Amino acid sequence: MVTDTVTKKVISNKKQLLRICLLMSGAALLFSAQLAAGDWKLSPGISVKGTYTDNADLSSSDKKGGFYTQVTPGVAINREGAGRIQVNANYSLTYTGNRPGRRGRTVAHSLASKMQAELYKDIIFLDASAGARLGSVTSGGQRGSNSVDDVSNPVQTYTYRLSPYFKRHLGRYADILTRYTFDQVINSGTNGLDSYKNQMLISVNSGSYFTRFLWGASYQQSKIGYENSIRDSETTSFNSNISYILNRKWRINLNGGKVDYNIQSSRSSTDSVTWSAGATWTPSLRTGMDFSYGRQMFGKNFAFNLNHRWRRATWKAGYRKTLTNSRNQQLAQSSNAIELSGSQGANYQSNYRGYSDYSTLTDEYYVMETLNTGFTLGTRRSNLSIDAHFTRRGYEVSGNKGRDIGINTSWSRQLTPKTDAKAAVSWQKNRANENATEQTRWRLSLGLSRRLTAYTSANLDYKYRRLDSTASTGEYRENQISLSLASRW
Repeated sequence: MVTDTVTKKVISNKKQLLRICLLMSGAALLFSAQLAAGDWKLSPGISVKGTYTDNADLSSSDKKGGFYTQVTPGVAINREGAGRIQVNANYSLTYTGNRPGRRGRTVAHSLASKMQAELYKDIIFLDASAGARLGSVTSGGQRGSNSVDDVSNPVQTYTYRLSPYFKRHLGRYADILTRYTFDQVINSGTNGLDSYKNQMLISVNSGSYFTRFLWGASYQQSKIGYENSIRDSETTSFNSNISYILNRKWRINLNGGKVDYNIQSSRSSTDSVTWSAGATWTPSLRTGMDFSYGRQMFGKNFAFNLNHRWRRATWKAGYRKTLTNSRNQQLAQSSNAIELSGSQGANYQSNYRGYSDYSTLTDEYYVMETLNTGFTLGTRRSNLSIDAHFTRRGYEVSGNKGRDIGINTSWSRQLTPKTDAKAAVSWQKNRANENATEQTRWRLSLGLSRRLTAYTSANLDYKYRRLDSTASTGEYRENQISLSLASRW
């Protein structure tokens, strides 16, 4: 109780929290510099962009042209490879001058950072991460953008996570893991939606002695607290799993456990015995699939992940149904951004994550059902990407039902050794709940990029945006053209 009270006081003072985050970041860097010698790579940069729009106020009838500028300084810090500390951090700040109406924030922060530290050899470890991004208060904002142009009803979100853990091998027979995690989500300018979570995990899994028969058991307890304290929640779960490898192609997977959800819900009971049965099918090194059927608190549950790789192309698809909330999805978005900033792309054998949910911000739990698929094709000079998603949400307290459906396509081609072309088209239709306005968004973008030097490039871009709505207001059409100069040294 004392810990929860102190944490809520910290949440209510955002300036104090940001100071704490900065101090923690500085301490982590000093700690890493002292513990391990190695190659650190520091890459600062800056970009300047000027944009002309024919609809500065995003008006449906009275269009007025306008010009605005954006300046984005940034820095990347990396240390990877051998050593007890690995750090990957990318930060940028976008300032928009002469901001037109309905364009969102003048200043937007973007941060994707993670640190992995070995505190005591092979036994005690620490994972830490922090993120900042421009999101949307309501569902329907453009995905994966930190631009004031591409986010509707924007909100600046900050996240951080600290997770020390202990692991130990019991010979070759079992591996023990004990992990404590504290994370926090701050939504600047919102009321009562800042939150924190304390979580404890204890797990035991089969060791290297077991080659065909794999097993594990875990106990997890977590508590989420909100600034307004109205919908604080607690979850306690016990889960066990066994797998048996039949042959090179097939593995049988069984899971069982019990979950107690202490959350606000219209259901008569939120406690449940859970189970699932499924299999992993790997017919070749290029193809993998896992699927399961079972039961959760919200009812019957089916899930699958599928991926296949050709010589130059990859196809992935997945379906899942889970109980979640907005803060979990915001943390997932930060994790995806960190992974993308620190890697060259996902391995085709890994499970298909799909995209993170962009629902309306709320402290209410909801059951999310998502079907998504993606296709990528890469040649020597061109890259093509197509993805589609369909999401439904059923809220636990209000009973509202929302949905999103969208398709995104992007293409790039190297025209000359120093010149690249790109194009993207996206379509999205969303409804926050069955009684809300349905909105349809179209976006077309075309661009040329020219490398002027080894570290400097110039970009010319055209963008068309369109919003259609079942309501009588809010619709608009817009054309933009922009020129930017970016340098990194």
